[in-house]
Amino acid sequence: MPARLRRPLALSALALLCAACAVQQERPPAAASTSVPGAAQSQLVSIALIMGEPNFSMDGGYQELEEGQYTQPELKPGKKMFAPIQDIIGLLGGEAQLDAASHSGRYSLAGISLSAHAGETRAERNGSPVDLGIAPEWRNGSLWLPLETTFSLFGAFPKWDEARQRFSATFILPASSKISQQASGGKITEASMTEQSAAFYNSAEGRQLADVVLGYQNADGGWPKLERTVNMLVPVNTAALTGWRGKSTIDNDSTMKQIKVLARAFSAFGDEKYRAGFNRGLDYIFAAQLANGGWQQFWPDPVGYKKRITFNDDAMANVLEVMRDIAQPTAEFRFVDTARRTRAQDALRRGIDLILKTQLVVGGKKAGWCAQYDENTLAPAMGRSYELPSISGGESVNVLRFLMSLEQPSPAVVRAVQDGANWLKAARLPGQKRIKREDRTLEMGFDYVLVKDPAAPGTWARFYDLDSGKPLFSSRDSVKRSDFAEIAYERRVKYNWFTELPRALLEQEYPAWQKHRAAQGRGRQ
Repeated sequence: MPARLRRPLALSALALLCAACAVQQERPPAAASTSVPGAAQSQLVSIALIMGEPNFSMDGGYQELEEGQYTQPELKPGKKMFAPIQDIIGLLGGEAQLDAASHSGRYSLAGISLSAHAGETRAERNGSPVDLGIAPEWRNGSLWLPLETTFSLFGAFPKWDEARQRFSATFILPASSKISQQASGGKITEASMTEQSAAFYNSAEGRQLADVVLGYQNADGGWPKLERTVNMLVPVNTAALTGWRGKSTIDNDSTMKQIKVLARAFSAFGDEKYRAGFNRGLDYIFAAQLANGGWQQFWPDPVGYKKRITFNDDAMANVLEVMRDIAQPTAEFRFVDTARRTRAQDALRRGIDLILKTQLVVGGKKAGWCAQYDENTLAPAMGRSYELPSISGGESVNVLRFLMSLEQPSPAVVRAVQDGANWLKAARLPGQKRIKREDRTLEMGFDYVLVKDPAAPGTWARFYDLDSGKPLFSSRDSVKRSDFAEIAYERRVKYNWFTELPRALLEQEYPAWQKHRAAQGRGRQ
């Protein structure tokens, strides 16, 4: 940020903190059992919810309102937003305890406790009675509360934006490791940690990276997902990995990246703690594979759409690539014991069978793959609220890359690759491209539009309709749309609805694969 901008922002934060202190002092004694901590020991945290959206933001970063459930806030009379708050409280560094038997909830945050029951406007704040104004309701295992009153009782400063149908609240919280940001940037980030050379693992930083990876491995052997900018030479703040954010997952290549790091570290240093961490991670992957050969996005005990078999963000392909390299084995996995190598071979076989079973058909022809499938029926399934059951123009690419990487593909694999590549050729949107159009009247100052350009090489949609095979778009309302311009502004600019991934595969990799097959005399007849 330019220096000329930092000072006004800092002054604004200080002004809000001072205003908060002043307001806190003016509140009646019954509503103020704790004092606002000093500025040096406090931090400002803002949350926001928008009507029609199944999430909330914390300091601009989006989180699910309820894990995998598509839960959206409700608007009660008087413009009062109503929603479950347990995940919000947890991310703010507090704790939430729900009691299904009594349909009640107890929440604690920054020295303040609040107890509430469904059907009763009377609640207790630090043991004293308070009036919520609107009676909480028990819905699907969660207690729904009026946000303005509830967060005010925790000392927050709420605001309702009628034009945007947006509720926000600013909290002044004690500095805490539970809400501290992870260290970001540096030489090695989460995004780049598997891109280091072999020489790196003979350095002190190589050992440091491996130790950091071991430091946030979960007891079940897997790893949680981190932001791609996290500095991986600094210990991960595990206290901030609350709720589902601390659960083991294969999303965004999590667990697979860490397995690779520990394999390389063991090969370099011969330290048994790295092999032990690697084995725990590999055993986690074996245990997480379903009987049908797939892997869910989160395991164990996934909730909502996180139960789905996940091709999204190349999750299945990433897992199977590691299984392939252990089964062969490649150089970095030669140390793997015979029993685990045998299990990897079996996991690989079952995963390939699942890929072949789930290749979709449009108009009587095999096409690509959905981003996620029902874990029981293998039917195409919805991911997030705007990720409808569809054929993925993005995820299908790495599925094909994985199948093309197999040294001795079966005839069924060869057909799957050829059919998938032919579908991608037909799915290209010729003479079209997405452009960024500056517009200062809009919230973000720009918009994305799809325009016709005869000179453009064409692009691909992220999703295609299962029946028509045409591009498919949606907002957070989950309504199908065929026109990119029809989806909500927020989804147009904050999600990538188009992809260029098929281009390299079709122009370079697939022709090279065909040539290699022909040279071996195994081309499709």
